[in-house]
Amino acid sequence: MALGKSVVLGGGRDRDKITNLDEWLGHTNPIDPKSHPDYLTKLKLKSFTREPFRLVFSSWVSDTFAINTIDFTQPTQFLKIGDTIAGTQFKIVKFKEKYQRNQYGTNVDVSELTLEHEETQEQLTLVKEKVAISPQSVAAFVYSWPAGQPVREFEVRKDQEFSLKPQEEIKYKLVDVQATKAVIVNMNREQRRRLERQNGG
Repeated sequence: MALGKSVVLGGGRDRDKITNLDEWLGHTNPIDPKSHPDYLTKLKLKSFTREPFRLVFSSWVSDTFAINTIDFTQPTQFLKIGDTIAGTQFKIVKFKEKYQRNQYGTNVDVSELTLEHEETQEQLTLVKEKVAISPQSVAAFVYSWPAGQPVREFEVRKDQEFSLKPQEEIKYKLVDVQATKAVIVNMNREQRRRLERQNGG
């Protein structure tokens, strides 16, 4: 190092509570409290939970589509393309009539109804009488800052914003989550980072 001083990698030399090893790996100055790796480097993906989408595309006649909740606790809604499903932020944007031959040689209706979230514009395709996976999947994270303190665990839904101490002014957004990775965007800098799931997590 060009600092003219030796640094013990296991300890912490400044007040940012990042270990010298992390500072070295992050190519930052371990004796300058204003120089440190992104706190996002202390975040690890622990687990991922898929949730069933609560609406089912039950049937259709001509240009009218029947929508039910998966537990059938709400009355059937009969809607057309362009309509918003009551109690949600999803509207119907497209219908594709489709059939698939089963093992008995019979054509089965597997028509597709495409929904779009009115805020995020994210689309979700419902197959007739099939339960879909919700886009509101949940990631569980482990945050190991400050060094030497108990880790903090918390959950974030897809497309949700969150912050990390001690830089709570920086907003992050979980833009994609799968079984083995999570993609997070730093909203202040528009930078993306992919977190791999912890082994054994």
